[in-house]
Amino acid sequence: MIKLVYGPKGFGKTKIIKDNVNAAAKEAKGNVVFITDEKLYSVDIDLNVKCIFTEEYKVKCVCCFAGFVQGLIAGNSDIEHIFIDGIKRITGEADLVKYEQMFADLKKISDENDVDIELTISADKSELPKFMLDYIA
Repeated sequence: MIKLVYGPKGFGKTKIIKDNVNAAAKEAKGNVVFITDEKLYSVDIDLNVKCIFTEEYKVKCVCCFAGFVQGLIAGNSDIEHIFIDGIKRITGEADLVKYEQMFADLKKISDENDVDIELTISADKSELPKFMLDYIA
C-alpha cells in the first residue's frame, strides 16, 4: 500500500507523518524506516525507528529514488513500513508529473515485498497529477 500525505508548505505534513511513524513503531512486528533529507526532521521519532537521511547518500533525483528504497528492502527483509518525508525536498524535482514512474515503481516494490509506504509531498490537491490521486487516503 502507498499512502500520500499532501498539502501546501506549512500545512503540517511532517507532524502528520511523524505521528504515523510513531504509531507504526508501537504496532509493527517488523522494522519501521523513516526517510528524510535532514536530521532536523527526525526529532520526536521513536528510537526504535531507523532514520535514514538522504543527504548522506546523495539521493537527489526522482529516477533513482525507487532504487534507493528497493536497496533498503534488499538489505533488510524485515521492513514493514517506510515513511518518506518531503519527497520534493529529497529529489529536488518540482514538476509533479515527473514522479509518475517513481510512484509506479514504489507501488510495485510495496506490493511485492508487503511493505507499506507513506510519503509527504508539498502540493495542493488541485496541483496533484491524476496518478497521485489514487494514493490519497
